[in-house]
Amino acid sequence: MKKELLRIGILCSVFGFTLSANAQEYIDKKITEKNRNISLVTFKSDANLKSASKTDLFKEILQLPAGTELRLAKSEKDAKGSFLDEKYQLYYNNVKVEFGNYNLHYKNGNLISMNGEIFDTKNVSISPKISSQSALDRAIQNVGAQKYMWDDAESNVDNYKKPAGELVLLPLQQVDESYKLALAYKFDVFASQPMSRAYIYVDATNGQILLSDAIIKHANGSKHNVLKNELDTDKIVSEVKDSELKNTISKLATGNAATRYSGTQSIETSLNTAGTNYILYDTTRGSGVRTYNAKKSTAIAGAVDFTDADNDWTATEFDNSTWDNAALDAHFGVEKTYDYFKNVHNRNSYDNNGSLLRSYVHYGSNINNAYWSGSYMLYGDGDRTSNFNVLTAFDVTAHELGHGVCSASAALAYQRESGAMNEGLSDIWGAVVEETYLPNKQAFTIGEDITLYAPYYLRSMSNPKSAGQPDTYKGINWQPATVAEGCATPGQDTNDYCGVHTNSGVLNHWYYVLVQGKTGTNDIGKSYSVTGIGFEKASKIVYRLETAFLSPNSTYMNARDFGIQAATELYGAGSAEAIATQDAFYAVGLGAKYNPNGPDTTVPTTPLNLAATSTTNVSTYLTWDASTDNFALDGYNVYKDNVLLGTTYKTSYYVTGLSASTTYNFKVEAKDEAGNKSAFSNTVPVTTLATGNIYCTSQASNTSFMKIQNVKLNTIDNASTGSTGYEDFSYLSTDVTKGSTYTITITPFWSGTVYPLRYRLYIDYNNNGVFTDAGETAWSQTTASSAATVTGTFTIPATAATGRVRVRVQAAYNQTPTSCSTITYGQVEDYSIDIQDVLAVSDVNSFNQTMIYPNPVKDVINIKAKETGESTYKIYNVAGQSVANGKSIENKIDVNQLPTGNYVIELVNKKGEKSTQKFIKK
Repeated sequence: MKKELLRIGILCSVFGFTLSANAQEYIDKKITEKNRNISLVTFKSDANLKSASKTDLFKEILQLPAGTELRLAKSEKDAKGSFLDEKYQLYYNNVKVEFGNYNLHYKNGNLISMNGEIFDTKNVSISPKISSQSALDRAIQNVGAQKYMWDDAESNVDNYKKPAGELVLLPLQQVDESYKLALAYKFDVFASQPMSRAYIYVDATNGQILLSDAIIKHANGSKHNVLKNELDTDKIVSEVKDSELKNTISKLATGNAATRYSGTQSIETSLNTAGTNYILYDTTRGSGVRTYNAKKSTAIAGAVDFTDADNDWTATEFDNSTWDNAALDAHFGVEKTYDYFKNVHNRNSYDNNGSLLRSYVHYGSNINNAYWSGSYMLYGDGDRTSNFNVLTAFDVTAHELGHGVCSASAALAYQRESGAMNEGLSDIWGAVVEETYLPNKQAFTIGEDITLYAPYYLRSMSNPKSAGQPDTYKGINWQPATVAEGCATPGQDTNDYCGVHTNSGVLNHWYYVLVQGKTGTNDIGKSYSVTGIGFEKASKIVYRLETAFLSPNSTYMNARDFGIQAATELYGAGSAEAIATQDAFYAVGLGAKYNPNGPDTTVPTTPLNLAATSTTNVSTYLTWDASTDNFALDGYNVYKDNVLLGTTYKTSYYVTGLSASTTYNFKVEAKDEAGNKSAFSNTVPVTTLATGNIYCTSQASNTSFMKIQNVKLNTIDNASTGSTGYEDFSYLSTDVTKGSTYTITITPFWSGTVYPLRYRLYIDYNNNGVFTDAGETAWSQTTASSAATVTGTFTIPATAATGRVRVRVQAAYNQTPTSCSTITYGQVEDYSIDIQDVLAVSDVNSFNQTMIYPNPVKDVINIKAKETGESTYKIYNVAGQSVANGKSIENKIDVNQLPTGNYVIELVNKKGEKSTQKFIKK
């Protein structure tokens, strides 16, 4: 025993003071991202790392350069006292590096893991070239408000001061998803008219606005923006000075409240000092819960108490023309959300410091939103006609306070993937609190009590696609979130901070799958089967993930890695809970699924029958047969001339950006989740055409609210992805005949309100690269339609060019687009049609009336003859050489392998009668 104690003592000493000699031997697992950041380290269970020197730990494992240090910012224990989590902030030469955080995690006193994000501080300047005042002027100019809190006494209830700039180093995302640090001034700019609040980062060298990190997120009154900016909150923790409130009460009481949305409930109230009326002020929870009447004003300093004479807040009294019963929902909802976090996680108010929770109901006039300002909540009354009812529903209050929890813990930046997870976590807490206290409600839908438009909820965690969100990472409905994806600068109106309200669906659905379990196949072709673990365990994993592991700049993949680690620390490695956590992330397209057999060394089968079709001067379309794997296939790598071109989970790949008259060689390999790769497929040489058309750009700026879901045109029946405003499906084609009439059917999709759309179909009939010639607007639905499907007919003119031509389909809200329009809301898709002559033949044998079609032909010649039965054939090139022969099958001859050119075919029927005809191979 003494020897064992001595061994532990020596080990701790070694780790604490001479770590450099032994650092790696204590590490069990280390995850390094492609930008070289070490995001997660776990330590061996027998290491007993109790008294580590933090300086040595960070230096040896994270390799911090000179001048860079991590300083302890916060230390917290969990509800049971088993876990201790220390949070450190990154500094470079005493200048804080924004979003640079690292966390140490202890269980029963032992260091078990560490995680976070640090940034490269090499060659970074910390010498500003403009003053803080000049930078503030730029920030204020950028906001452009009429009034600011520091000069608006009627709204400034917390005595907010004009902000002083903090000099920080701000990481800016690059195309390769690495980060470059920029010296910036950071300002907390709080505007009162119109209300907004954000951290504004101003470049300290040139005054440019680098980032606006929203604190308050709100709708601007537009029908479109209200759908994407609902139920939002700020992320700043501010100190509440409200000591005078307790002087307004004489005693506490329990009242009955006939709420607007949740039936009759018990609430805690207080009798005012005059002893005449009860008010919505509960002092039993932290520093209290108090609900005010803003009286339809935005000047909340003038807000008053709701009052009741007998503490029986009945519908007769409060279900009135001003919807005062909504205040009872807000009060009850905040009380129960406080109870959930206190009773389950031992968290005292949103910041764990017991801060007072104030709600202001009837904020403004007909405002379609709810907010969290950092120290109080604001609830609009909605327009009550087309968008929202009063916004005080139970899951709304939990959503708002959920943002407060995030602000005080993970502090996820409100942009890109971190902002999407910020939204997702608030939705999760809305579902959890609702399930805990009102299990008869719909826990997995958000806002079902307040929305007045189909599908009559804001978001669905069980089916995010029904509200226009993705349920798979970078799957259908995913909005660009990185510079590489096309979102260079997060902005509220233009791109919703790079998709925070849309992409939150991925985290929402992960939580649903973790709780309920699910079997299926996701958007990227991965089949999954997850056994749910229920609300209680899933919520504990989420709480630890959010409060102990996530940091401001975390990504979805970080959340996946950290979530598995949180589940492992709570329930053990290989536990049902840890397995379900990993497999639920796999279900939404993140990472590998759990493998009980350990490392997988079996390679997938080889993809077969690689072929190229629809080749143009700049593109070609590759297809192949699917591979299989013993555990989990992870897609295919596509190579062009032995260089990796891209990765796909489908058995097809559309190659663009090629050069005319150039030969390329393509091949494909399959890969599995363990990194094993198959042998290469057959190599396919492709020579692009010498000439071809390049078409103008037409694209929608936003597909979040409405888009094209499906297009049917003759044999084309295509489900759109809807991830961008333009989809190139020109490799999909269908044969049409001159003089014939065809129908196009378009199925639109709306994520919320059904807005009327206009549609147009363009066909480049003369194949000259534009859609503006006479007759090329093939069909137009100029009267806006809200129909579930729209159809139109068009006739191929006899003068149309023979062969393949481009087709453009547009759906647009509030505009009739031209062929090259930029559409604000809607979508644009391109397809192709192959125009055939009316049974075009070069020579017809009048005796037996044998005909071939189509001509020109792409792949299969069809034979139509008076004499039934199969024919033998010979095909000759223009030099008279025989290039193919055989027997027709079901009156069809496959000529797909013939090079492009002119040919002669000789057909002999079963009677020996011959027919010789010319045809063109495309």
